[in-house]
Amino acid sequence: MDIKVLQYIMGHAHFDVIMEVYNYLGDRARIENGIAKLDNMEVNF
Repeated sequence: MDIKVLQYIMGHAHFDVIMEVYNYLGDRARIENGIAKLDNMEVNF
């Protein structure tokens, strides 16, 4: 989605607010995906 459209829809006056939200959600999704990959790996010792 276009960031400016999202900014308008969410009612944020500053672009920085949108980027902080996106970065937080993106970081959280990357962490959760990484944990899920580790959970699915077989450990061979």
